[in-house]
Amino acid sequence: MGLLSWIIIGLAVGFITRYVFPGRPGGLIATLALAIIGSLVGGYIGVFFNYGSLAVAEPRAQLIALAGALLMVLVAKKLRI
Repeated sequence: MGLLSWIIIGLAVGFITRYVFPGRPGGLIATLALAIIGSLVGGYIGVFFNYGSLAVAEPRAQLIALAGALLMVLVAKKLRI
């Protein structure tokens, strides 16, 4: 359940940042992929520090996943990837 929640967080962040920071017309897929990757990395960092698990949707791990998704997308926007 934790892994699924991280993917959903990544999708939500990807859609929101895509419409807040519009860019290239075909960039929705790339934005969603970056947000999901960032969310998964953030979630795994949370698990590494014992803030949750892959099977349980722990709020602290979800917050770290949210931060990872936001960070990944914003860095990509700054670097114009």
